[in-house]
Amino acid sequence: MAINMDHKWWKEAVIYQIYPYSFRDTTGSGIGDLNGITSKLSYLRDLGVDVIWLSPIYASPMKDMGYDISDYRAVNPDLGTMEDLERLMRTAHEIGLKVVMDLVVNHTSDQHAWFQDSLAGGSKRDWYVWRAPKNGQEPNNWGAIFGGSCWERDERSKEYYLHVFETSQPDLNWDNPDVREAVWDVMNFWLDKGCDGFRMDVINCISKEPGFPDVPVLDSSEKYQYGLKYRFNGPKVLDYLAEMHDRVLQYHPDAFTVGETPGVATADEAIGYVKGGTPLQMIFHFEHMYIDHQPGKTCFHKREWRLTELKDILGKFMLYMQDNDGWDSLYVENHDQPRILARYANDDIHRTAAAKMLALFHATGRGTLFVYQGQEIGMANSKQWTFEELRDVEEINHYNTEKAKRAPGADMSDVLTEIQRIGRDNARMPVSWTTGPNAGFSTATPWIKVNEDYKEWNVEVQEGQEHSVLEFWRGLLRMRKQEPGLVYGRLAMVDWESEDVYAYTRATAEAEHLVVCSFTEKTMQWTCPVEVGTLVLSNYISEKAEGGQVMELQPYACRLYKRSLK
Repeated sequence: MAINMDHKWWKEAVIYQIYPYSFRDTTGSGIGDLNGITSKLSYLRDLGVDVIWLSPIYASPMKDMGYDISDYRAVNPDLGTMEDLERLMRTAHEIGLKVVMDLVVNHTSDQHAWFQDSLAGGSKRDWYVWRAPKNGQEPNNWGAIFGGSCWERDERSKEYYLHVFETSQPDLNWDNPDVREAVWDVMNFWLDKGCDGFRMDVINCISKEPGFPDVPVLDSSEKYQYGLKYRFNGPKVLDYLAEMHDRVLQYHPDAFTVGETPGVATADEAIGYVKGGTPLQMIFHFEHMYIDHQPGKTCFHKREWRLTELKDILGKFMLYMQDNDGWDSLYVENHDQPRILARYANDDIHRTAAAKMLALFHATGRGTLFVYQGQEIGMANSKQWTFEELRDVEEINHYNTEKAKRAPGADMSDVLTEIQRIGRDNARMPVSWTTGPNAGFSTATPWIKVNEDYKEWNVEVQEGQEHSVLEFWRGLLRMRKQEPGLVYGRLAMVDWESEDVYAYTRATAEAEHLVVCSFTEKTMQWTCPVEVGTLVLSNYISEKAEGGQVMELQPYACRLYKRSLK
């Protein structure tokens, strides 16, 4: 049994993603700020966090909540100043935390000086992707992620610019070496400031399908076809990342790198990005996040799924990485995904048990652990959204598109139900800190509503409570740091065929851990096909210290066992 114990700090790290607008407000503006993050660094350290990842804090018109950047070297004044950011980094480093920033370089804001020059036909015209009309229409039928066409017409030049996302987010032309040089300069600027690495937004979108061919028509009722594969994973993406490594990253060997890579569906597609830790250390793949989406459709089209499908995605991914010198990222929530409780379990009944089960399932896989703000207290989706409460451009565009298809005054409750289930605003509600007004997030009305359940589900209520979700997370993260096998141990799946139980082992030469997670709200019996060992962690306090192979599992039960191999 070969076990790779090649210790790296970034493999062992617990990374906590912060969405700054929704973390904590210290100014009374209703918007989270950098000083609010600084004020909670000790809380994060005590939770067991090693790294904080900041979603974009750059200057931005905020059409896509900061992922539309108008100046890569300036701080969004809504969040604070450059001095505030420098203080945050300095304070984090003093208490042993690293700071990772978002690198958003597939596109900029249309307000960026680069695009304004390009739009005017200046020296940076070729810094963006421009194409002439095709038969008087858009250059092809590619659909934008946020709806409509990927192309926007410029009336002055009569050409179209490409925007894979929102109209205000024109794509950079990575074929132009001047663009790449400008990106290397941005990276060096922040590394010199004290940034410890980057999460790279949609980094596999920087190379598109050559020739910009039409997507084959799957549904003639849709003018713009969705088709991820034409806009992601183009033939030059690994060349560009290798150049990034050669020009920047090799001179910062301790820098952290993770790439967001939609459309990378299998581990053999992913391995080129991460083999041996270069050019990236790990990627975010999406198949486990697409599991409840209809293939080829937007996220708002739901499908039912089975637990064996999740095993096939995550289990096979981790096993392939294990055998091919690759490393995975472990995430189930982020700023682009709704809360996981309703997707993988139930946020109405057995919520505490389900939140703990998902924590154990999440934190003991093979890879680097990413925790999203509020996940550690079991935050859930809002129970209901009105159109006036929506803030996310994707949700608003979806609502308006569906509304345009209907008669005036038609009922839109089904669309709001779709948004409640899967919309990104669910993850962007403020962190629930206390039982006080606005969940302790702000003294003013927040920019987006707080969760209706904040008085029952918040840090203040759970702090120090032995059986709370928060304290379960703290204990779990301590155990992860104390047990090398939970990071480096060899993974083996157990009972692939069960539609109720997700189980696996993590083994070193000294010990083996068995993870058992029930994904059902029924009480059931399950016979474990491997030796069990001693129970060391459970989400039910009545569990006995020793466990047999025939287990009675309560709703959303989770158990962690350990046995010596010496």
